[in-house]
Amino acid sequence: MVKIFIDFDGTITKNDVGDVLFEKFGGAICQSYIADYRRGIISATSCFRLESEACGEIEASQFDEFIRKQEIDSSVKDFFLFCEKSGFECCIVSDGMDYYIEKILKNHGIQRVPFCANHLELIPCGRDGMITLSLSFPYTDEECDRCACCKRNIMLTRSADEDFIVYVGEGYSDRCPVRYADVVFAKDELLRFCRQEKIPHTEYGSFSDVLRLLNVKTGGKTFTGKTRLKKRRQAQLACRDVFIGG
Repeated sequence: MVKIFIDFDGTITKNDVGDVLFEKFGGAICQSYIADYRRGIISATSCFRLESEACGEIEASQFDEFIRKQEIDSSVKDFFLFCEKSGFECCIVSDGMDYYIEKILKNHGIQRVPFCANHLELIPCGRDGMITLSLSFPYTDEECDRCACCKRNIMLTRSADEDFIVYVGEGYSDRCPVRYADVVFAKDELLRFCRQEKIPHTEYGSFSDVLRLLNVKTGGKTFTGKTRLKKRRQAQLACRDVFIGG
């Protein structure tokens, strides 16, 4: 089966919603936390917790209104429809927060695509209509703190050896999973990384590009057991090393 794993912030959405959200409600200091995280000074989970603390008390209606205004790639709904008709299994994997992912997808009429992300709860405060942010991380990896939500583990857990894995992404948290994918669609920061690391990839600008290119790669036909797509040897070896502890 063709299984497609898709980043959310900056890939499905036009903005990196998490970064913009924390900067709006937590202030410029959140950018310094992100810089420390990228320099390896703090872990991803520590970065998120510091950002949430910086937000303090938030008016719940303003928080939800911010989420309601977030835009998505205008062609992503057609892409999901193509995948559904073709029998391709999609899963959104995000190092963002499930609260806003669920709301943004629903706001744009996308409700049948599963997703894995960090967990965000809005905790009511003493003052009416005010909340604080409470985070938890159900998809962390015990040995790696580069990301709070380990996309690689999710991807490998939800795939079998014979599955053909496609990855679509654009940013820092997508660096790890692309090493294990048979086909990579990359833009922005992920594109530069794939070029630097010589990871085979296809550049895209929007999901209309991904739809068109994926349609070419799969011959425009529903994937069945009789259809053989060529798996990437380096990705197979990387997956094997994970499972045997290499």
